[in-house]
Amino acid sequence: MTRNAGSGVADLVRRARDPRGPIREQHAAFALLVERFEQMAFTCALQGCDDTESARDACQDAFVTAWRMLPSLREPAAFGGWLKRLVRTRCARVRRRRTATASVLQVIARACEPACDAADVVGRREMASLVRSAVMRLPRAQREAVILFYFLGEPLHVAARVLGITVGHAGKQVYEARLRLRRELPRSLTQPLLARAPVFSFARLVRAGVLDDLAGEYRFDQRPGRTVLVRREGDILAGYAGGQRHVLTSKDAGTLVPVEYDGEARFRRDRRGRVSHFVYYEFGRRLGTARRIS
Repeated sequence: MTRNAGSGVADLVRRARDPRGPIREQHAAFALLVERFEQMAFTCALQGCDDTESARDACQDAFVTAWRMLPSLREPAAFGGWLKRLVRTRCARVRRRRTATASVLQVIARACEPACDAADVVGRREMASLVRSAVMRLPRAQREAVILFYFLGEPLHVAARVLGITVGHAGKQVYEARLRLRRELPRSLTQPLLARAPVFSFARLVRAGVLDDLAGEYRFDQRPGRTVLVRREGDILAGYAGGQRHVLTSKDAGTLVPVEYDGEARFRRDRRGRVSHFVYYEFGRRLGTARRIS
């Protein structure tokens, strides 16, 4: 678990999966869990995957699965260990897919000329493995900082908050890690990696995946002609019904808050963790429940 202060993990899990709470509060609590555990999860994924892209994909999939399956977690305080198991499971799936792909590439390579693209694919994987190994050899503080900044795309102030250090100290750790990597790796590998931080943020990608899990079309059984269309629009989850648009949850200044909206959105899940119903509240009164149809 990361070292930043704040609400306890168990409390965040309870808030994130509380079916009585509005979606904006559940989402905000889960966003804090992502911030706390993204570095740990990605480090675990790096150990189980051949390259950073696969590790990032496996890590993102594990977080979205955790969001969907939170009600099944028996001990809220055990979220970190549970998430790590999910990451390892996703990495194993990635390795199986890679093995199958490698077999296909071998067949293609035998059927094509020596200059086949299969050799290029193998070369890229070997280079990615060199980068991964060099990052894992960094001192812990440098490794955590460089993973957050370069691989997960978090700005320095977020990395500092996650690691429980000052922004200046976080910048120093990134700088020293960069020097070490440049000494250990060929310039052809370090230049693309260290030229600049990625433009995306891993936490933002996970938040988008969480909102995508809720998007869909919902229908009121009592009023078949009345449907609710829930869509993700960037960092916003919006609902459309009766010719009106309501922002169900959005990110503003680092906090999820309701905007253009005076009600609450709640979602129900089935035993498999899939969203099954949308429940609409306004001023504390439930106005209706719609079943998911797509």
